[in-house]
Amino acid sequence: MKPTSFLSFDVEALPGRAEKDHMDRLMWGKLDGGEYGVRRICSILKEYGLKGNFLIDLSACALWGDKQVAEVGRFLLDEGHELHAHLHSECLLRIWGIKGAFNGPPGLDQLDAETNRNCMEYAYFKFRQLFGGTPEVFRGGGFTFNSHTIEVAGKLGYRGMSNFNNHRHQAVLTVGDDSANNEPFVWSNGLTELPVDFSPEPLSFDIEKYFGWFDRVRDRKKIKTFNLTMHSWSLLRRNGDFFDSYAPDHEARFRYICEHLIEHTNVSGYSEYLSKSVPPPVVIKQFERTEVQLLPNQALATCNICSARFLPGDTDVCPGCGSRARHRQVMDVLGRLGGENPFLGQRVLACFANSVEKLAILGQAREIVNFDVRPLDEVDFQMDIQNMDAMPDNSFDSFIALHVLNHVKDDQAALREILRVLRPGGKALLTVPYRAGERTVEMANMTEHYGAENLEKYGVGSYRRYGLGDVMERFANQFDLTVLEGRDTVSATHMKVFVLTKMIG
Repeated sequence: MKPTSFLSFDVEALPGRAEKDHMDRLMWGKLDGGEYGVRRICSILKEYGLKGNFLIDLSACALWGDKQVAEVGRFLLDEGHELHAHLHSECLLRIWGIKGAFNGPPGLDQLDAETNRNCMEYAYFKFRQLFGGTPEVFRGGGFTFNSHTIEVAGKLGYRGMSNFNNHRHQAVLTVGDDSANNEPFVWSNGLTELPVDFSPEPLSFDIEKYFGWFDRVRDRKKIKTFNLTMHSWSLLRRNGDFFDSYAPDHEARFRYICEHLIEHTNVSGYSEYLSKSVPPPVVIKQFERTEVQLLPNQALATCNICSARFLPGDTDVCPGCGSRARHRQVMDVLGRLGGENPFLGQRVLACFANSVEKLAILGQAREIVNFDVRPLDEVDFQMDIQNMDAMPDNSFDSFIALHVLNHVKDDQAALREILRVLRPGGKALLTVPYRAGERTVEMANMTEHYGAENLEKYGVGSYRRYGLGDVMERFANQFDLTVLEGRDTVSATHMKVFVLTKMIG
């Protein structure tokens, strides 16, 4: 029987591998008017009819921004390849202000349980936020991991890992009795490991080295898999620290590998393999690590949405997921409500819920119908909260609008419409900026937040600043009002969160 082979590619844009334009150079491979990155790799795979396993480094979100990472990942998905999660934790922790985590034995990171959880949950959240689905396979940057990584990955619901390599890890980690064979196995928590056999970088290597690794696979007595790892920059040549030119000999070698794998193996995707193959369980015999060290005299904050752990700055924006203080304050409230979460299993009408709100705050909803008065790409349709005639009476279980009513000209009309579309007993969760101990005041400059064009075209402006007592009275006139206190540890602020219930009868 032919061995099963995997072609995997770590899609990365690490700061030290390009002088500038890191995403364009290291993921897209753009230079001298050509492209020699993921688009070129996908074109070659298409020629041979092969599926690739692309593991996208989510630390690039913190380094270069979500938009660029999302464009690369969506391109790979549109090309029909598998997309999985990859994370260079050292980059993430550097941005978060954590040091001393990578000074241990080769192949094992030194992250303690809490820091591992922060990193893994961040990567999992970013993948879901950017690409919609859930990742199935995880690989650590530099193939580093430890027992905490495996534990958290299992709890998050990953089906597989692809980190272990006997040559890299044998000095510090013993797995089972036959680990020298580098065969797939299952960790003690049920998570499948797909060991990496060969990382042919640079692709100018002697081909006999490739055949040597392939022969080891053929000689295995049990599970014959051949797991190759390359990169988004594999078709580029490195000059000193930076990748700065196209390497046609690398492409020729990559094509040779594709041809050899087609003839002598069954090329598979990771998810495809995991859906039909379950290797035998093994026991971890040895793990070594040291505790992570934090920067002295500096307190780190943890985002309760994406688990990013970082030094708070002058803004309330999380550098991990982009959440604002109000999002984390609402999440704090929902976490304490537990089973009383008004969105749990419900059909929800949302007045512009962004990706953070949909994934985190509304993550347990049965259905989300998202709208805005502006024609935005993120919404399902265009509708004015002051006139929601498209929605039948009593048609939704829940409603959400965060910091919206202050931008609506007739907030009383909006409240009447919310009341109308909610079923009896339905709940609306609202937040507004307010000042305690003051009265509501009309704003002199209605264009200060959204600008003159949005005010003129869609009626979206900065109409008022609420006084706390006034807004509570407005809500209580039409609903049964519950006021909850949401806390945000990142900005060290708190805010009233209003839950409005449509009375029955």
